[in-house]
Amino acid sequence: MQKKYAKMLYSSPIGILSLVADDHYLYGIWIQEQKHFERGLGDETIEAVVSHPILDPVIACLDAYFKGKSRDLSDLPLAPIGTDFEKRVWSYLQGIPYGQTVTYGQIAQDLQVPSAQAIGGAVGRNPWSILVPCHRVLGAGKRLTGYAAGVEKKACLLEHEGADFKDRNNRK
Repeated sequence: MQKKYAKMLYSSPIGILSLVADDHYLYGIWIQEQKHFERGLGDETIEAVVSHPILDPVIACLDAYFKGKSRDLSDLPLAPIGTDFEKRVWSYLQGIPYGQTVTYGQIAQDLQVPSAQAIGGAVGRNPWSILVPCHRVLGAGKRLTGYAAGVEKKACLLEHEGADFKDRNNRK
């Protein structure tokens, strides 16, 4: 039997977001045309909806976020997807406070992983853009580096939060 997903589009300041859930879990929030867009959904049935018990609270969280209000997202039912390593990294990301940043190297050190590049790979495959804040992860020296939807969108999110970072030319 084929799995069914519900999808809602959300118009945000950084572009159209695709929100996908089933009856139990949020599977992802992807920025249109980002790398890994709707990764893992395959050829499953995806139905556009106007209201959904999982997606409606997600939209409320996104509305609050873009109005500059921090929300506790710990009760959102994230789908149990990803490798054990990815899940560890994504769990770490959830603990990065609004407006704060960490580096890939700091995450590697905190999780006792020998490779910041491995951390970067897991961060880049995070399927819950914005709500699991992979945009708060920077390169060494708080330098703006990679983001699946493009570094300019990452910079917009960080500026929105008032976070301290340096662009690619080491300017604030």
